[in-house]
Amino acid sequence: MPTHAILLIQPPASFDNPSPCLDDKQFGLGILANAAWLESAGFAVEGVHIPLMLHRGASPDEVMRFILDKEPLFTAIGLNWVHFSRGAVETARRLRSLRPDMPIIVGGQHASLFADEIANDHADVLDGVIRGEAELPLLRIATALSTGRPIPEHVPGLHQCGIAAEPPQVVEDLDSLPVYSYQSLRPAPLQPDVAALSTARGACPFRCAWCVEPVIGQMQGRAKLRFHTPDRIVAQIEALAEEGIHRFTIQDNFFVGGDRRLVALADALVRRGIRPAHLNIFAHPDSYTKAGMAALAGCCERGSIDYGVETGSVRVAALNNRRLDPDLAVSRILDAVSAGLEPYTWWMVGLPGEDLDAVHESEQLIERTMEAGGIPRWVSPLILFPQTEIHKNPKRFGIQRRFTSFSDYAVFSDITLAEAVMFSDAIAHESDDASRDEITARALRLRGFIVDKLPLLRKAYAGSARRLDLIDVEARIRQSFL
Repeated sequence: MPTHAILLIQPPASFDNPSPCLDDKQFGLGILANAAWLESAGFAVEGVHIPLMLHRGASPDEVMRFILDKEPLFTAIGLNWVHFSRGAVETARRLRSLRPDMPIIVGGQHASLFADEIANDHADVLDGVIRGEAELPLLRIATALSTGRPIPEHVPGLHQCGIAAEPPQVVEDLDSLPVYSYQSLRPAPLQPDVAALSTARGACPFRCAWCVEPVIGQMQGRAKLRFHTPDRIVAQIEALAEEGIHRFTIQDNFFVGGDRRLVALADALVRRGIRPAHLNIFAHPDSYTKAGMAALAGCCERGSIDYGVETGSVRVAALNNRRLDPDLAVSRILDAVSAGLEPYTWWMVGLPGEDLDAVHESEQLIERTMEAGGIPRWVSPLILFPQTEIHKNPKRFGIQRRFTSFSDYAVFSDITLAEAVMFSDAIAHESDDASRDEITARALRLRGFIVDKLPLLRKAYAGSARRLDLIDVEARIRQSFL
């Protein structure tokens, strides 16, 4: 087996943008999962987080020397979200200029959306782009290179310039995948006691017209959404707890399993005597009833749910194939507060069919949810991604696409958070009801509305059994929204 490590690299949004529009300081779950997989096959693996190294004072040249001094067998760069577009390619370009013979692969969610375009347009610096889950193609590549052979042609899921790609293949039994660790990451995360949990893979069965999750799931090669068993999720939590991690978030499609899976996870935690300091779950407003909420509250010191409410307009939600019952959303937030949980809400503007009346309906539901104790986490313009239902059928939805190619979407690497909030260069579409400037103005309108309504939160939590640090909550909201 080779002594040289495989390096899995988290790129920056851009080497020239120290304040990107989306957070770039977290390690992607793909890097963690693939590191564990390759290590289980006997390979030495290290994760290198370039944004964290730059944040802690290293220069780009020092980062490149750090990587190349390890003489890696090959490097795999994670392009898991839109704002890493330029940074991923620039990382490959810098490495290729210094070590022309070192194989370089790119993979991840955003790379999967544009696999052919990236492979063809950047063949001078990349040896291939992985579409979908990367465990099996990375193992094929590592096995070949470790025995002195080149990267094979026709690796399932690997897109190479001028070579017809074969469909991706996946590890069917999710629980056979090894648990992952943060210990091989360089440098250590900014929040060493926080980790994301992988609980499911595959296409979300919901078909919200704007959502990229069903698209990515189908591209992975999985016919259905698959879940880890509760015991396997708890094993992952237990392994991370041994590394000093006690706060966890679930941001994947776990919520699709509803009360049944949440109660089973809570029971497994209690049975194993593991009690996280914080367990956070992303969900739809109708995902959990009082039974699920009680289970979450009972299995951890602090429980929270991030609700993707998105819009207050039933008409807009229906046009976009999204369930929405405003009364139910308010009721579920009240139930969460009663259970001792912290309910957060997320909102969008720029959806198809959203006119000024719909924006007002969102304001009304925001106010109602805040009165119930729902804490607004974020307001964002819709990012319209390729292969979503809206992008494929823009006329049906009254949409005019502004972005279609990988290079179009790379603008997200260039803009700062302040620019993304105040200006409209990153709006990927316009609609029959709103120009890109009007979409930006609507986002600012909702953010200002939320700040004006902050006293509602103080009233909602007055006398609550679980008192929130509302000073911190208000500071975070003001920092994010103004």
